[in-house]
Amino acid sequence: MSAIEIHVTDLAVAAKSIPENTPVVMVNLIRFKTETTYPKHSDHSPTSGKEAYLGRYVPAWGAISASVAGSDDAVKPLFLGTPHASLLAGPFGKEMWDLVGVIAYPNFEAFKKVLESKQYEDTALPHRLASIEDWRLYATTQWTL
Repeated sequence: MSAIEIHVTDLAVAAKSIPENTPVVMVNLIRFKTETTYPKHSDHSPTSGKEAYLGRYVPAWGAISASVAGSDDAVKPLFLGTPHASLLAGPFGKEMWDLVGVIAYPNFEAFKKVLESKQYEDTALPHRLASIEDWRLYATTQWTL
């Protein structure tokens, strides 16, 4: 099953399960489309999903995150990388990802503010929808050992 949209109810359920004012790290597993699928009326030219995500979505997301969440360091990418082997993901060979992204937010509310902003809807979301084939997104909080 492919998933690329976040629904309001999913955000509400997640918000209830995460303590307020607790730093959150979002773990993204992303599979790109071979070619983007923008709506026919779009001004955006077709390109690879990876190119659209990294060259269009990420810059838009960065600008929105800085303006909505506060200071430039309030939201920060901790890791972006390419997975090279599927050791314990299954079914074997079926769950391969193109990108792993780990992004820190000061709290879940900051993440919600970014996604719920009009600016995100207008400038970033079209690129996310056009570029991603499949996606897993986990909201995590840090354990103390």
